[in-house]
Parts: sequence; structure tokens; C-alpha cells
Amino acid sequence: MRGVNSGLLAVIMLAVLFAAGCNSKPAGPPIGATVDPKLVADELGTLAGTWVYERQVVGGREIPIAELRQDTIVVTGNSLVRSLAGGDGQRVKPVRSTISVDPTASPKLMDDDADVGFRISRRLGIYKLEGDTLTICYDNKGAQRPTAFDSPEGSSIVLTVLRRQRK
Repeated sequence: MRGVNSGLLAVIMLAVLFAAGCNSKPAGPPIGATVDPKLVADELGTLAGTWVYERQVVGGREIPIAELRQDTIVVTGNSLVRSLAGGDGQRVKPVRSTISVDPTASPKLMDDDADVGFRISRRLGIYKLEGDTLTICYDNKGAQRPTAFDSPEGSSIVLTVLRRQRK
């Protein structure tokens, strides 16, 4: 059952990424463009590492954690790479993003410019880092930035809770 659900989830996530936005480049500068570059660099440093999924809610639907056990997110500088397992347990092509942050806002803001192959799709989000737990909430369509760490039913909002993987 895991293979079918995980494969379906991977296909749905990629389809949503492909459908999101209609420009080859996001409009306007990313969030944090006017923030002190040292603050941004320091904040990106706190996000660096390999993260494993603890929880994910997509449009109000809780994704079973068993479907996410092989998936990771790796943050290095302003690069974020999502590695996902397909329905057969094999890795699908990683989704690479450039992230921009504004650590001075409350809640903290993140733009995720995902390379979906034929264009860059900007997803607007918020995040919080509490110890080794990173919570990210973003609009998969990039239409509006969430204001709360919640994924209402029927929305395009994704709530992801990650745990830093220790070496």
C-alpha cells in the first residue's frame, strides 16, 4: 500500500509544482532582498543540514508519515533540495529550489523558488525553527503567503514539520 500511496503522492506533488505559476521567472525580488545580507546568511546557516519529515499536511489532508520516511530535504546556503521516493521506493528526480528568507519578520518569511524543469515556480511561505524542528508552511500555488501554521481543508497550503537529522 505504501508504494501506491507514495507514488501517487509524488505524482500529485510534481503535478502541483508544474501547474503552479505561469511565468518562467518569479515576478519581483524574493523576500529578504532588503534585509541585511549578514542576517540572511546567518539565518540560512541555522537552516543548513539534512531534514527528515515528521509531519506533512496538504490542503487539510494529513499525509501518513510512513509515506514520507524515505524523503529528505537538504539545505545548503540558499539551496534547498527535496529528495522524494517514488511508488516503487526508488528515488525520483530531486526538486531543487533557491530559498530566500526574511528573519526579521514575524513569523519569519521564506520564498521557495522551485525549479520544476521548464520554469521557476515561487512558493510563498512562513517558517519557524525551534531547536532541531523546522516548520514550514507555504502556498503550493504561490498565490498568497500563509499567515498561520495551518493547512485548511481544500486549500493549496502545505504544512511541513521536519526534524534535523543528526550525523
